[in-house]
Amino acid sequence: MSNTSQRPFAIAIMAAGKGTRMKSETTPKVLHSLAGRSMLGHVLHAAYALNPEKIHVIVGHCAEQVQNFVQTHGSPTLHERLGWVEQKEQLGTGHAIMQLMPVLENFKGNLMILNGDVPLLRSETLKELLETHEELDYAATLLTTRVENPSGYGRIVRLHEQFVRIVEHKDASPQELALKEINTGVYIFSWPILEKYLPKISNANAKGEYYLTDVIEMLVHDRQRIGTVTAENPLEVLGVNSRKELAEMECILRKRINDHWMEAGVTLRDPSSIYIDSQVQLGVDIEILPGTLLQGYTKIGDGSKIGPHCEIRESVIGENCEIRFSVLDQVEIKDQAKIGPYAHLRPETVIERNAKVGNFVELKKTHLGEGAKASHLSYLGDAEIGKDCNIGAGTITCNYDGANKHQTTLKEGVFVGSNSTLIAPLTLGEQAFIAAGSVISEDVPAGALGLGRSRQTNKEGWSEHRRPKK
Repeated sequence: MSNTSQRPFAIAIMAAGKGTRMKSETTPKVLHSLAGRSMLGHVLHAAYALNPEKIHVIVGHCAEQVQNFVQTHGSPTLHERLGWVEQKEQLGTGHAIMQLMPVLENFKGNLMILNGDVPLLRSETLKELLETHEELDYAATLLTTRVENPSGYGRIVRLHEQFVRIVEHKDASPQELALKEINTGVYIFSWPILEKYLPKISNANAKGEYYLTDVIEMLVHDRQRIGTVTAENPLEVLGVNSRKELAEMECILRKRINDHWMEAGVTLRDPSSIYIDSQVQLGVDIEILPGTLLQGYTKIGDGSKIGPHCEIRESVIGENCEIRFSVLDQVEIKDQAKIGPYAHLRPETVIERNAKVGNFVELKKTHLGEGAKASHLSYLGDAEIGKDCNIGAGTITCNYDGANKHQTTLKEGVFVGSNSTLIAPLTLGEQAFIAAGSVISEDVPAGALGLGRSRQTNKEGWSEHRRPKK
């Protein structure tokens, strides 16, 4: 989404609060996650889509932890736009924005103010807020919404449809308490105007805090023009204050995500049981079956069938693949590969086109070549397996000697018989054949038979003499 603003435009995100009701000793409120992204991450994502010159994040509680988390998980292009401001004491919303005054000393544009604990806010809504503010040249523009139960919220009072004031719930008359339009705490101001009014805010109130709504009151008193934009869906502007509310928000967000992908051409067989993270990318004509989790920056190509009961994290899946009852973590699956049931693919594994990984097979840091098959009950770790190789049931690569990991290499067309043990470091040449039940510790040349097992001995009459008689 491009920035259509004709004036300089920046965004401030208030993320300094502790979030006492979250009951967390280790995680700041804004870093609690839903649908694979922190609350603050969702707000940053919506803000970045507006293409502001700068996004100022106001931190306080666990400031260093919040900053480090965002720097670790955000994109480099986002980092270039981020600025960090510390609010050492949390003394209200007005006080938070006061911390920006030294940073924005020479700024002449518009400042949008968001909250770091409102994760469902959409960039489309924010764009409408920005465009309304710019086109009508307001001193301030508020985002409002209408709710059936406005108890506890500041009401929007209008006269002939025009904004008059915000009245807090405790100060409202019976007529004002009946109003259903509320203030969401999302604003955009002309910064030169806001900068002039911020020092005038008083903390002469029960909590001794500085409130941004007092600026709105002063602007009304001075006959400054104030506009509003109404968010049609009130769920979009709800904040999170407890674990229960976090779970409720995640349900709403996951439904939004699932609806988006179904509208885009993805079949979800039981949407309520399918979890798709915010960052996931899906092609068309994909079918996702019940019990499937798609996490992180997972990408799935056209025509693939996923599930039932798969967990896929930070992985790239090609077109027309089939994955059933399996766990994949940071792997790459090329077109038309088949995985599962009950396979476990660990990080740095690559499965080439038309390859197959079957039931109860575990791969770690392994490259399985085009058309290769590992169909049953095997462990392949630190292995390079060539095109059209066949791995028999019960095969393992012994890649760890207790101190170091070692590589196993199978050239093109190798056949490994069932119940074979391949002790790395090891290379099996093209078209080599490993006899079932072998323990192979030396390289096998191309086209050779590798046989590493004891010779069978049959003892005649043994059973008759040794078995107890019934």
